[in-house]
This record gives sequence, structure tokens and C-alpha cells, in this order.
Amino acid sequence: MNILRMLLDNLLLGPATVLFPQYPPTPASFRGAVSNDAGQCVGCGTCAYVCTSGGIEVRHYVRDYEWIYDPGKCTFCGRCVDYCPLHLLTMSADRPDAYGSSGELKHVDRLPYPVCAGCGAVFEPVNQLLLERAFGEVSSQISGSSRLCQKCRSELRATEMIAAMGGKK
Repeated sequence: MNILRMLLDNLLLGPATVLFPQYPPTPASFRGAVSNDAGQCVGCGTCAYVCTSGGIEVRHYVRDYEWIYDPGKCTFCGRCVDYCPLHLLTMSADRPDAYGSSGELKHVDRLPYPVCAGCGAVFEPVNQLLLERAFGEVSSQISGSSRLCQKCRSELRATEMIAAMGGKK
């Protein structure tokens, strides 16, 4: 009979939760939510490429891109921070907020693409991680040409080939 009374009380009174008086302190090595220095980000997508949980997405559009971070999907592994070629990602020492539904904490930054150092046109940058995998060590020449649009890179290669042939066309 006591169990029936307890079930009836729980159904009628609803849930009761006793809150902790305060959060316990976080350890020094705690890795919390990821934040992006959006003003410096070029949208290379390396962070999204190495994110195994799908917590970071980079969506590309014609003139700009979206950097999307969802702490609800994040495993706080820190791979994105380790692999960001410009070292723009950091992890907070604070706990992420609690959330009730999927995507509630999602953060979206819509940012313009960088401009070409040669002609000033907007272009999608070359992924730094792919450059490192393709060339091993990225030289200053490769790094400089990665800040050019496809058209300016093609013109630069043509100029270099003409110069290598002794100026003959």
C-alpha cells in the first residue's frame, strides 16, 4: 500500500529537485565550449574537417561563409583548437550552459571571405591543412600564392613559367 501512496503523491505533486548550493570548482585542465576569433577567421574549414562529432560546420556561399558551432554536439576533445592553422580557436574554462532541446546553444557567425592580395576580388581560401598534407612544409611562396584567387594564381604560374623559359613565349 505504501508504494501506491508514493506513486500517487509523485503523480499529483510533480517532480521535486533539490539544487546544489554551488558548482564544484573546475579543474585547471578543463576544456569547455569552443570560441572563434571571427574577425580573423578565413573560413578554411580545417576545424570542421577535424571535428569528429560534427559540432563545427562551415557552410560556403558565393561571397561569404557561415561558421557554426553547436556545443550540444561537441565532445570538447580540442582537435579543432589544435588544428586551426591560424590559432583562432580557444576553449573556455567555464562549463557550457545547460540546454533543453537540440541546437538551442548553436552559435552562427556569418563572415565575408578574404580578398585576393593580387586583384582584390573575394575568393574562397585554400585549406591550410590540405596544403600541409600536399606539400609537407608550406614555403613562403606557397603560403603567399594561397592568398590569391584562382585567376591571380594562374597568372602568377604563367609568369613564372615564362620567366623559367628565359622570357620566350
